[in-house]
Amino acid sequence: MSGSGGGGGVGPDTPTLACEDLVIKAQIASPKAAVVSKLKVGDALEVAVQTIGGAAVVVLLSKGKLAGGLATPNLSRLRECIEGGTMYQAKITAISGAQINVTVEAV
Repeated sequence: MSGSGGGGGVGPDTPTLACEDLVIKAQIASPKAAVVSKLKVGDALEVAVQTIGGAAVVVLLSKGKLAGGLATPNLSRLRECIEGGTMYQAKITAISGAQINVTVEAV
């Protein structure tokens, strides 16, 4: 018996989006109530990589204070770009109770 040819992964001809062109629409994950309660639509947050519990994690900061993380499937690419020197900011696009939507773009 023989197996199938495999596949299903990202192939060599799948283009990788340039860090400067990466735009992510996401929600703030694990929002910190004391920080996010002061935010409003249009506010800009710093996007950074911090080491938490031994792992490199993408976080959102408001005036240097942790607002929360990001919930997006593009997280590893965003982390690679930040670690490579590209700076990003997250603009708040909508707030509905504890759900806060942001758009992350290079600055």
